[in-house]
Amino acid sequence: MKKSLIALAVVAVSGAATAQSSVTLYGIADASFGVVKNGSVTQTKVDSGLLNTSRFGFKGTEDLGGGLKASFLLEQGFNVDNGSSLEDSQDGQTKLNQMFSRNAYVGLSGGFGEVRLGKVWSAFDEMKGASNAAWDSGLSPNSGVFYGGAIGGYTYNPRNSVIYFTPNVSGFSGAASYSMGENKTATVNAGRVAALNVKYAGGPLYVGLGHQTERVNGSVPTKKFTMLNATYDFGMATLQASVGRQSQNDLKTRDWTLGATVPVSGLLSVSGGVAGSTDNVAAGDIKRKGVSLAAQYALSKRTFLYTGYHATRTTYPVLPRLNTSLYAVGVSHLF
Repeated sequence: MKKSLIALAVVAVSGAATAQSSVTLYGIADASFGVVKNGSVTQTKVDSGLLNTSRFGFKGTEDLGGGLKASFLLEQGFNVDNGSSLEDSQDGQTKLNQMFSRNAYVGLSGGFGEVRLGKVWSAFDEMKGASNAAWDSGLSPNSGVFYGGAIGGYTYNPRNSVIYFTPNVSGFSGAASYSMGENKTATVNAGRVAALNVKYAGGPLYVGLGHQTERVNGSVPTKKFTMLNATYDFGMATLQASVGRQSQNDLKTRDWTLGATVPVSGLLSVSGGVAGSTDNVAAGDIKRKGVSLAAQYALSKRTFLYTGYHATRTTYPVLPRLNTSLYAVGVSHLF
């Protein structure tokens, strides 16, 4: 009888835990067939993640009561075209045998906002993609245009991070993140990534401002990235725009993008735009321009066909001009 009561108690507790928590397996498989031209070289290829980065992950929440919730997310990218995993070492640290290269965090949320600890998108990255036409993808006009110069790209999902999201107050919200490097030595300070954003979303208008500073380690100059972006939904179309600036000592880069997304019907949408950037270097300005047009068609709530064209032109002070282009068709499936 005593064992039976214990068993019943275990079942009751398990049922309560199940009712208060949830775990979800999710992912995206995205593959495309395209023709790529880089200067005088043309090739056809099957690629992965052109519209959406292919990935799978686990996420879950638990209601702790009193408005407090615990959450976790573990996410890994992969290549559909060859079955390999996506790893990154873009934060300047030693490349690891990563199990979850995109995100891996645990967090708490409540009336105070939300805090996450682990490998997370920086506060700058959390706002940057909102204004990118063609769904912030490899078909966006700024692909191959932004962050391709002497300064290079920013660290978008640094390790060893903490990020805080404020509550939404009358449409205003913000976030701040800090990544603590673990590469300190007796002679070199550890690297770090600090970022913040402020956003407003109300009715048809969105406006965001983000800033990030980062240093791989104490022996390299600090990189700084700033962006102001906005979107406005007119109903028949959403306009998207951004202006940005990057710096590293005497190196300066300015960039901009302008685009629109049009819902042609409940199943079909079209998006495209133009983008540009200018690097101020000692030899003269390096200018990059991009243009794109893309469309996606919903076969269901989870499966989309897409097609698009993307082209870039890079003009150098001394070297010959470089033109690249991509035309592709693909399918993206959410699970």
